[in-house]
Amino acid sequence: MVVATAAVLVLSNGASVALADDAASPTTTVPKAAKSKNTEYATALANYRAEVKEYNEAKKAIFKTFQDATKAANATRKSAREAATTDQAKKDAMTAFQSAMSAATSARVAALAALGNPPNKPTR
Repeated sequence: MVVATAAVLVLSNGASVALADDAASPTTTVPKAAKSKNTEYATALANYRAEVKEYNEAKKAIFKTFQDATKAANATRKSAREAATTDQAKKDAMTAFQSAMSAATSARVAALAALGNPPNKPTR
């Protein structure tokens, strides 16, 4: 009886070891689904960077246009003020300057509104 019990224990342990050898071993490769998600994210990130670059360039152009308009309005104001001989001419020069600044500001606000919000960064 002792011999039979020992034989059963040995065979049962050997069988489980044999089954363990047949099981798939862990791998170090990345699953295809994860690879495709990474490539999709990389593509989305590259597109995002290009969109942000375009957005910043457009915004820079808007501010450059505004800056040029304000410089022109200020130069016109200075020359009109120097040429003015009466108080009314000085007031007219200032009024023209203020309306030019208001127009430049309105144009900038409209351009920024048309530009919209910056692009959103993609998520993983």
